[in-house]
Amino acid sequence: AAKLEQKIATQQEVEQTRRLLVATGSHDLRTPLASMRAIVESINDGVVTDSETVRRYLQTLQHETEYLSRLIDDLFELSQIDSGLLKLRPEPASLQDLISDTLQSLSAQAEGKRVRLTGHVPESVPQVVADPQRLQRVLYNLVQNALRHTPADGTVAVQAEDAGAEVRVSVSDTGEGIVPEFLPHVFERFRQAETGRAKGLGLGLAIVKHLVEEHGGTVTAASEGRGRGATFTFELPLAAESSPGPGIERER
Repeated sequence: AAKLEQKIATQQEVEQTRRLLVATGSHDLRTPLASMRAIVESINDGVVTDSETVRRYLQTLQHETEYLSRLIDDLFELSQIDSGLLKLRPEPASLQDLISDTLQSLSAQAEGKRVRLTGHVPESVPQVVADPQRLQRVLYNLVQNALRHTPADGTVAVQAEDAGAEVRVSVSDTGEGIVPEFLPHVFERFRQAETGRAKGLGLGLAIVKHLVEEHGGTVTAASEGRGRGATFTFELPLAAESSPGPGIERER
């Protein structure tokens, strides 16, 4: 009877999550699509003709397309996690390379927001055992989350350090911060702080937590409160007989 009750409770939880995903997902997918459709129609119908306005409309279209791509990536990652199909392919991986690639891929977004993006990885930081593609996703989600919540003239900093048996990576920002009552929920699905900037399904940090834990690591969030910035830190085990890399000292 106890097992049956547990099974029923699990099924109800899965069904509730599914309904929430459909409701939230449909809304968050429909909103940018409506904006994109209006932009395309305005250009095609000749409502907008001057080059400056067309350029601005195309820039908005590009941003909405990138946003939709992120939503689809999150949904795909979540489906793999829930179905048990997510399989890691661990190998010795260089944090120097992964962090450098992440900074490079998000540099244009940082420049567009006028946010300073920096990276610091000492030469002494050794390799970790990780699936490079999944660890890249962890870094990308954390840095992108920091950029999303950091206003113009702010800073997002990525740092890595040798922590003995582990490597510690932190992503810090000078943005909106996290209120104490929300801090315990930052890694939960469909949960976003009410900052006015929140946009999306609220899956990015939940995916980060799952991927880090699948690697045998831990992830935490810290903030001194509203307007005081936030720091997300994860730790991963070292690769056996790992060697340090060339290091990173980067600012954009």
